[in-house]
Amino acid sequence: MKILYVTDLHGRRDAYEIALERALKSRVEAIVNGGDLYPLGSDLFAVQREFLKNYLPEYLERCRKSGLAFLATLGNMDLKGHDALFQRVMGEHPHAHSLLESGATLDGYTFIGSAMTTDGPFSLKDRCLRDTREENAHPARGPALVSDSRGIHPVADWPRRADGLPSLEEHLAALPAAGEPDKTVYVLHQPPYGVGQGIIASGTDVGSRAVANFLAAHPARLSLHGHIHESPFAGGRWRSRIGGTACVQPGQLSGAECVSVVIDLETLEMERTC
Repeated sequence: MKILYVTDLHGRRDAYEIALERALKSRVEAIVNGGDLYPLGSDLFAVQREFLKNYLPEYLERCRKSGLAFLATLGNMDLKGHDALFQRVMGEHPHAHSLLESGATLDGYTFIGSAMTTDGPFSLKDRCLRDTREENAHPARGPALVSDSRGIHPVADWPRRADGLPSLEEHLAALPAAGEPDKTVYVLHQPPYGVGQGIIASGTDVGSRAVANFLAAHPARLSLHGHIHESPFAGGRWRSRIGGTACVQPGQLSGAECVSVVIDLETLEMERTC
C-alpha cells in the first residue's frame, strides 16, 4: 500500500490541490493528513467553519471519485469547537476516516491518530497538554483561549486548568490499542523529542519526551508527525527512527508551496517533495 503524507496545510487550498495532484500522479491509495487542516484568519471560528462546510466536503468528494481514501487527525490550530462538524463531514464520506484520538483500518494497516501537543506559548490551548506528569503548564503569549460550539473563550487561569488535565503522556497511553506492530501507523501531530523532528529556528528541540517514550514502548511500522513546520529546514531531520519505528516529519512551507512524502508501507521506500 502507498500513501501520500502531508501535514500543516492550514487550509491553504493551493496546497491541498497540489497534494491531490501528487497523490494521483504517484498512484497512491490514500492521502493521510497529519493535522492543522483548517485555515487561519482574523475571525478564526468563522473561517474554519466555512472551510469545513464548503471546501472540505467538496475535496473529499473529488478524492472519492479519484479512488483515494482520506485519513486525517487534527492539530493544535484546528478549533476543538468544530470537532462535531469535522466528525460529521468525515462520516458522510465512506472513503474518509477520522483519526481524531481514534483509529481506522485500511488495507490491513491500522492507523491511530492524535491531535494533542505539548503545552507551549501559543494562546490557543484547545489541544495543549503538559508533556509529562511532572511538567508544569506554560504561560501563554496573551490570553489563553479555548473553543466550544459557541465560539472562542478566554481561560482565566490556564496553569490551574492544565494541571487538572491529563498529561500528554497519559493521553497517549489511553489511545486505541494497536494490533500487530508491523501493521500499525501512528499519526501524531506532535513530533517526538531527541530525533531531530522538533527543531525550531534557534536549534532548540521542542519535541515531546512523552511521544518519544510512547513510541519506544509501543513500536509500529511508521509514525507520522508535523506541528514544527521549520524543523527539517532548521537542522532537523525529516526521517529518523525510534527503535524499530520509522518516524517521518516532512515539515511544511507557506503560500502556494506544499511539502509531502509518498510512502510505500510495504518497503518503507519514501520520496519527499517540496
